[in-house]
Order: sequence, then structure tokens, then C-alpha cells
Amino acid sequence: MSGPSPFSPASLPGLPAPLCGQAWACLDLPGHPDRRIEARGPFLAAALPPPDRLAFYVNDFALTDPFPWQIPTQIGSASPSAPPPLASPLPTCWPPPDRALFESVFRDCMKAIRQRRLLKIVPVSSVSATATAHPARALHALLHPSRIAGMGHAAAWSNGQNGFATITPEVLFELSGTRLTTMALAGTADAQHEADLRQAPTLAREHEIVVDELHRRLASLGRVHLSPKEVVPLGTVRHLRTTLTVDLPLAPQGQALHDLIHLLHPTPALGISPRNPDTLAQLSECRDRCRVPAAFGAPCGVAWPGGAVFLVAIRGVFWENHTLHLPAGGGLVAGSVLDNEWAELELKRNWVRHAFQLHPAHA
Repeated sequence: MSGPSPFSPASLPGLPAPLCGQAWACLDLPGHPDRRIEARGPFLAAALPPPDRLAFYVNDFALTDPFPWQIPTQIGSASPSAPPPLASPLPTCWPPPDRALFESVFRDCMKAIRQRRLLKIVPVSSVSATATAHPARALHALLHPSRIAGMGHAAAWSNGQNGFATITPEVLFELSGTRLTTMALAGTADAQHEADLRQAPTLAREHEIVVDELHRRLASLGRVHLSPKEVVPLGTVRHLRTTLTVDLPLAPQGQALHDLIHLLHPTPALGISPRNPDTLAQLSECRDRCRVPAAFGAPCGVAWPGGAVFLVAIRGVFWENHTLHLPAGGGLVAGSVLDNEWAELELKRNWVRHAFQLHPAHA
């Protein structure tokens, strides 16, 4: 999906694994499995991206940070060699998720859907555990390209104490010159039930709501082109994906790039449809009830002169000091069934546990 960029990550020096307390960021370039941008701090925070330098974008789900652009002092690429064995401090014993809490949120969401106040909403269930040490170095090794090939796109951010690490299947959007590319990624099944993605009406409805909403938003920018719907395999998980592209009159930069983020985030794949102040407030209340980490589902990206990539921070771990959170969300539409949605959340949580080695050695 990505076009050429004015830099070549393959030629950049590799940066060492982050130390405890060190500001650090990384992001894969989709379509280029050998290209990853890494950076070390200190970072200079800015309200808008600089016109002549690379900068990372880090924000919360509600986009409340007035200075979300992080300009690094050191830029590098992922080391081409495999990471050394590392004794991981990440927790392997996690409490069971709170099904009763999710059931309560599920009932309220489905009531709003039946009353036709909502077409789709994404509640989230989250669990927490404590690490024995700061997780940054272990997560840096776990995100090595040789480990996550074919699993998704890596992204991570740590401000020294708090942060997240994700192997996400979802791209919010990419820019190559004037061409913008995004995706509708909605509809989930395990490998054994892949056929349901093409046959189950509830999954088809969930996907089409996302496609229609993204098409409507992008239509204000130009003529929108849609790819055929496809099934994307990522380990034990399968997703439905439709790619949307639009050619813009000018290459976005500065405020125009900032406005694109606000136009597309949150997509109905991780947010709500229809999107308006009242429904966004309902989504925020839903996330607060479920104690969802503020960065879960938020856009994270990197921009440079002439291009940009923004991912969606899902399928990962989010931490505050030594406390780690493992959230998972699932889209609700008319006809959604509680047991099916809970099973989908378990599928996604187990995927993250496997990818980040968050299970006991004998599991």
C-alpha cells in the first residue's frame, strides 16, 4: 500500500533496545515488511507536524492531547539480526475478564441499537496484571520483525513510564503524495470458522456499516475507489477487509494532515456509527465503565515530507509503570449475540497472549 518515502529505513543505523525510563517509539510501514522506523528521545512535542522532518503521532482515543506530534532526536531502523534471548518480566498469570461487566454494557448497547439510536458500537473488555520490571526492553525484543512476520504491523510508544506495544492488523490511513489509502477492517472469526465471514449476515452487516461510513467521510475529499472484499489471515484470526483509496487535490501537510486524522478517527471498526457528539459521548461512557486504557484504539503514526502512515493501536498491551492492561473489543450490530461476542473477545485476547508471550511456559 505504501509508496516510496524520502528515507530508506534499511540504510538507517539500528538503535539499541530501549532502557527503562527511556522515551522510545517504533512503527512498521505496511506493505514493506523490511521497513520499520524507530526513534529515541528526548522528543519535542508539537501541535502540528514539521514540514521538513519526520515526526511520530501519539494521542489518546479521544484525541485530547494538544501536542500529539513527537519529534525525535534519534532515528533508526530495526536491527536485521534476530533479538537475543531475554528473560521477560511480562506477567503470565492474568485474572479472568469481568463477564458480568461486559454483559451489562452489552445490554445497554443492544438497547440503543434496537431503538435505532445506533447502527454499531464497539465495547471493550480489559484485564490487568503486574510486571516484575519495566516492560520496554522485553517488548522491544518481542516486536522484532523476525518474530511478527505475517501477524500484523508493529507500533510502540513509551514516554519512560507509560506506553503501549501493538501488533495491529488495522491501518487508519496511508499517504503517498496525494493518494490516500485506508481500510474497512471489520468482521472477525477464528481459522476454523473462516467461512462465516462470507456467510454470516451479522458479520456482513458489521463490515458493510464500516465500508459505508468510511466511503461517506472520504467522499468529501474526492472520488473513492473500493477494492473487492477479502479475507485476511493473521495467525488464528481472520478478518474481512475492504480497501478504499482517494486521490486528493494536494498533498496534505500541517493542519490538513491533522484534519485527516480527525476525519477518519474513530472509524466504525473501533468506534461508533453514526458518529456525532451524542454517540461519541455514549462511546466514551462505555469505555469508562469498562476501564479501557486511553490509548486503546487510538491512532499512532509517523509522517515525513510527502508521506505518512497511521495505524490503530489494537492487539497489544498498554502499561502504566509496571501495570499492564490487555484490552479487546468487538463490534455490536443488530442481531449480535452475547455468547458469540464474548467468544470473539477471548479469541483476540488469546491472540495477544500468544504474540506477546503472556501465557505460562506450559500453556
